[in-house]
Amino acid sequence: MQANIKRVHIISRHNEGWAVKKQGASRALKVYSTKDDALLGAFPYLQLGYDLVIHRKDGSVEQYKKAAEAVVLNGFAMRKSEKKATSGNRQKNATQSKMGSKN
Repeated sequence: MQANIKRVHIISRHNEGWAVKKQGASRALKVYSTKDDALLGAFPYLQLGYDLVIHRKDGSVEQYKKAAEAVVLNGFAMRKSEKKATSGNRQKNATQSKMGSKN
């Protein structure tokens, strides 16, 4: 008998968006219009100790994220625009700290 497996899957819903579903459940926790939104919706489960299995549209596994890696992945589910803004702010802050404060 297997141990109590805690996994959440992100699966395609055949032109109905992307679902976040606990392993073994018959119903999705929630259905999102985009895969990125589903990733954001599933992220809290990583923090609760669930492993995350991200599927491609054809059902094959694209990525597997262990809950233990959640700290390392703290921003993995951010939207691309948020990543760009965050990296831009980091560059700006690094430049300012190198130049020193002029006030």
